[in-house]
Amino acid sequence: MSFAGYARKVLDTSLPLGSRVNAFARCLGHYHPIGYEASFSFLRFVAGDFNHDPAALPRAMELLTASYTAWQAELRAYAVLRRHAKRLGYRVPHPSAVNPSRPSHWYGAPHEAALHAVWVWYSKGASADIDVHSLAVALLERGRFTAAQREIFEQVLAEPGESRGIVRQMAVVVGNS
Repeated sequence: MSFAGYARKVLDTSLPLGSRVNAFARCLGHYHPIGYEASFSFLRFVAGDFNHDPAALPRAMELLTASYTAWQAELRAYAVLRRHAKRLGYRVPHPSAVNPSRPSHWYGAPHEAALHAVWVWYSKGASADIDVHSLAVALLERGRFTAAQREIFEQVLAEPGESRGIVRQMAVVVGNS
C-alpha cells in the first residue's frame, strides 16, 4: 500500500487506535527523512504520545504529511530541472548537485528535527568515531561548534563512514546542508 493509503487508515477513526498507529508506522516506513526511529520519536515529541492519545495521532500525521508533500514538490521541481538539463546535453548531474531523491532533512522543521535526530542517536549510546561523538555532545549542549570543532566537523563531513547519516543531520543543525 502507498503512503496515502496508509495515511487514510491513520485518520480513519472507525479503526482501533492500535491499527491506526500501525498504519502510521507504515507511513513512516515509506517516508522517514531523519531515519525511522528518529522520525517516529520526533513526531511523538512534537505531537504527543499517539500510542495512548488518539488526538495526537492526527497531529502527527499532519506534520508527517506536510513534510512528505514538501519533499514530493521538491522531487517534481528537480525532475523538471533534470529534463531541461538533459535536453541541453547534461545527461549526468554534477556530483555536487543536490539530488532530493532521498530526503536529507525534515521539511518544515529541518533544524529542530535534525537536532532531535542527533539526540536520538546519542541517547542510544551509538558507538562511533570519537570525533562524531564529541561533535554530537557539542551540538546537544551548545547547539553550535567552536572554531576547532568546526574544523573537525568539516573533515568528518568529507569522509565516508558508518556515521554518515548522523553527520548529515549535524550539517542541517549547523546550517551546512
